[in-house]
Amino acid sequence: MAGRPRCMTGRGRRLARGSVILSAVLSCVPLLAQEPEVIIIDPNRPIIQDPGSIMPPEEAASAEESSAVVVPPQKGINAREVLADLWFKQRALVRRGETAEAAHQVEAALEFMRREGLRGAPEIAGAFLADARLALDEGHYRRAQENFSLAASFDPSLAPAHVGLALALLRGDRDLRGAIAEIGTALQVGFSNPGSICQRVGNGLVIVCLSLCFGTGAALILICLKSAPSLFHDLKERFPGALTDESAHLAGWGILALPVLLFGPVVWLLTVWSALFFPYLRRAEKVVALLTLLVLFGAGPAGSLLEWIAGTSVDPGARALIRSARGGYDLQDEQALQRLASAHPDDPMFPFLLGSMHRMAGRYDEAMKMYRRVLEIDSHHARAMVNLANLHTLWQEFAIAQGFYRKAGEADPALAIAHYNSHLAHLEAFHLESADLELKEARRIDDGLVTELLAQGNEGRARRMPTDVGYAPKEIWKRVPRLRLDEGPRSAWAPTLKAPATVAGGVGLVLALLLPGLGIAPRTAPARRCRRCGRAFCRRCQVATKPPDHCSQCMHLFILRDGLAPSVKNQKMEEVVRHRRRVWIGQRVLSLALPGGGHIMGGRPILGALLLVVWSGAWLALLLRDQLLVPSGEIGATGLLSVAGPGAASMLAWLLGNLSSHESAAE
Repeated sequence: MAGRPRCMTGRGRRLARGSVILSAVLSCVPLLAQEPEVIIIDPNRPIIQDPGSIMPPEEAASAEESSAVVVPPQKGINAREVLADLWFKQRALVRRGETAEAAHQVEAALEFMRREGLRGAPEIAGAFLADARLALDEGHYRRAQENFSLAASFDPSLAPAHVGLALALLRGDRDLRGAIAEIGTALQVGFSNPGSICQRVGNGLVIVCLSLCFGTGAALILICLKSAPSLFHDLKERFPGALTDESAHLAGWGILALPVLLFGPVVWLLTVWSALFFPYLRRAEKVVALLTLLVLFGAGPAGSLLEWIAGTSVDPGARALIRSARGGYDLQDEQALQRLASAHPDDPMFPFLLGSMHRMAGRYDEAMKMYRRVLEIDSHHARAMVNLANLHTLWQEFAIAQGFYRKAGEADPALAIAHYNSHLAHLEAFHLESADLELKEARRIDDGLVTELLAQGNEGRARRMPTDVGYAPKEIWKRVPRLRLDEGPRSAWAPTLKAPATVAGGVGLVLALLLPGLGIAPRTAPARRCRRCGRAFCRRCQVATKPPDHCSQCMHLFILRDGLAPSVKNQKMEEVVRHRRRVWIGQRVLSLALPGGGHIMGGRPILGALLLVVWSGAWLALLLRDQLLVPSGEIGATGLLSVAGPGAASMLAWLLGNLSSHESAAE
């Protein structure tokens, strides 16, 4: 009986404790009955906050505990300042030898870029690229490789980083395979980057225009010099008593030098010479002469076009638009797009792109402001309505979102994504019947798109978020060329027709076609040069023969093979040998310096002019690679990619100019 009270006492304690808990629960029942309706928010719904903020673990844990609370969107942070701070910390840690902590800073910076939606940070990449080049010059190849890799990580479109990494691998590790792979990556990046393509197109057009001017101009001068003896002969025949052979040559050279003395610019020399020698030219030579005049005539408009392309290539706004066509954005694009939006207040594209940029970076309040600004400019902008409705859906403001979805569908009946997103919003609000109707309407408009979106959504709930829409790349590319045109009237292109080269080319075309010979050389039956001995002759000197390019003595000696007096035959053969020797030596020496010049002197003017254009273009590309309107941006002293192409072109032109036959079959 002594142990029984103790047993009863333990049971009583447990009963008393249970009664206290039961009474506390029952006392809370009236209070729960008096509470207003509580809305349970989907825990899978993302918390709207600034994704760039780096929270400590204890704050992250508290945020997970309060995941049912809707955090209002905060003002966007300055991504440039965050990345610069992380870079300075990384540099300081590297100097102190704390490599692990420095690597952690780099990982934090790259993770921050991924969350912000940054495609590249050119400032940080440029800093790493400068350090890598310095390390490469000092012979620290391992450090150079690390910095080149970091530069490529912070800006994937930076082709010089891959080129530098290839050089570091070759010099440091003798890794030929890795170097070739990096060169291939650099080429792939360079030719897939729209901004780089625009720059290279601008540089290429500059080289093409200059090479056409120099190449065809040199070809025309050589053609005219080849025909100069015929002009001198006609001058002597026009004034038989006043001019001898020597004085005719002197007068002829004075006439040829007169354009430079009167007009000054060299382009007028080409104009006057082409018109003066036009009657003496053969068919292929006339083609080259007319082509040269057309190139001169187009020099003025081409110069304005090149100026426009160069201005567009270096314009930050144009480059930001080009990069936005790929999706995402670079760090420097925000300021450029803000300036464009301020300079073009009536264009909805720029605030729309800014809104998409803020939306990708998680700055929802700024994105909504930009989309509302788009609707102020264009109240029927369906894409802005869809993206604004998506943001309201994330806020769970379904009534406002459905209003924008409905207006977007009315503004653009072919916009299936508006109905699909409306379907998702109805599902979130448990309006199943309306959601089914919107899905059917979206399938009716574009069944393939809806099927693709639904297939993506099967991978998880996180993939069934509303889909934003944007401008197509073609629309952005059409807007880029008009940026420079908006700065001034289109009539600004009219003065290009007054450029000296354009005026000279136009005058030359008129004179060559309407007044060939300029009244100095005869328009019909001009003098010719014998192909065998090189002597100039005309109809006054001898009767016209069946072979028009042979003098009478050479025709009887080499074609008709008539008998001639031994003294006359020997004298003529010596003259032919001397002429052929001079021609052969002249063609070979000329081809060494100007590949294609020998072909022009030998009667193949079109091939010779083409070789001269390629030769001059290759050398211009090599000499002006650091002075172009848009710098190439390759590795400083090597310039591997900027030298390889022009070097190969110049070598090919030189080989063809010296190893192929200079004279045509008719010669």
